[in-house]
Amino acid sequence: MFKFTCGGSDYPVTVTFYQPAAIADFKPQRRPLVVLLPGGGYEFYADRENEIMALQYLAQGFAVAVVAYRLRQQPPVLPGALYQLAGVIQEFRQHAARYAISPEHILLVGFSAGGHLAALYADLWPQLARNRGVTAATLRVSALTLGYPVIGLRLGWPLTTAARATITGDWPDHEADRLVTPQNPPTFIWTTADDELVPADNTRRYVTALQQQGILNQSLIYPHGPHGLSLARAVTAFPQSFDPTDPAFGERFIRPDVAGWFDRQLQWLDGVWQLNRFWRQQ
Repeated sequence: MFKFTCGGSDYPVTVTFYQPAAIADFKPQRRPLVVLLPGGGYEFYADRENEIMALQYLAQGFAVAVVAYRLRQQPPVLPGALYQLAGVIQEFRQHAARYAISPEHILLVGFSAGGHLAALYADLWPQLARNRGVTAATLRVSALTLGYPVIGLRLGWPLTTAARATITGDWPDHEADRLVTPQNPPTFIWTTADDELVPADNTRRYVTALQQQGILNQSLIYPHGPHGLSLARAVTAFPQSFDPTDPAFGERFIRPDVAGWFDRQLQWLDGVWQLNRFWRQQ
């Protein structure tokens, strides 16, 4: 694991890069790459969606880049965070050999507010490429995974106009469900029906937009579970209160049914990318 900065002087961004160790009796491998955007309401980077999530993908043979995108402490978030993300994708695609990754197997993953940024990028990458003066292929990602994402800032989060302004500034393109085009990547998206912070309508509207544009997608809306489930296992549960005598201490965030999302995502991705064939052909 190491950190580096990319994106140039206009939109610098720090990336934490995780690379699986080489297997001694295998020839050198090109890894698929996960570009990971933790949630945190554009105020911080949620730990339960950060390194621990990166390690889940690492264990499956992916390289992982965790992106410390712009937060609301440097308002507005947009469009700067989008250009930071564009700089990260460009870095990995142009220097794929250096990072030992496959530039045609980049999975963009975002949770909550990180999911908002990921969804916007999936919608807008051709426009961002034009604005940066690079070819569209330079900024393309191959697939998208969204967990309990914010999709439209009009759809229940954030709650105030002032908070929205710190995210959008004067940038008009911030309602991700209204920006989907036929160039969006295949998308896996999940949430829970009773998410108390980011209503499930965010996910439903994005799925509808993807379907209308003919984008390959798989959506999972689990019946129950609070916002921020991450892996939905004890390892990423956090307390409902900080009183360990509370019988509900962390239990709301352990959902065995929801915990299956990670493996179902990998199964879906295998269908999209033929991952088993990808590994065998190296």
